[in-house]
Amino acid sequence: MPLGRSATRRSWVALVLAILALLVLPAAVEVSRRSTRIGLLDAGYAIPVAFLLGLVALIMARRARDNLRWFRLKEGGTGVASVAIIIAAVTICLALTAALSVGFYELVLVYQHSR
Repeated sequence: MPLGRSATRRSWVALVLAILALLVLPAAVEVSRRSTRIGLLDAGYAIPVAFLLGLVALIMARRARDNLRWFRLKEGGTGVASVAIIIAAVTICLALTAALSVGFYELVLVYQHSR
C-alpha cells in the first residue's frame, strides 16, 4: 500500500473519530434526559471520552495532512484532514468548556455547603 493512500485513509479515520467525539456529549445529555437513573451530572463522565477522542482525531488529522502535503499528492485528502482538524479542535474546546462548567458547579456546591 503506497504511503499516500495510508495518509488519505488516516485522514478519513480522523474525520470519523472527530465526528464521533463531537457527538459524545450531546448523546450523553440526551441519555441523561431520557433516563430516570442517570442524572445530568452523570453525563459529565462523557467529557473525558469526548476530549480523548478529539485529541486522537486532532493528532491523526494533523499528521495525515502533513504527510499528504509532504507527498504533494493530487488525489486530495488534505481537505478531509483539514475538516477533521477543525471538528476535533471544536470538540476539544467544547469538552474543556464542559469540564470547566461542571467544575465550577461543584465548586459552588462546596461553597454552599461550607456556609
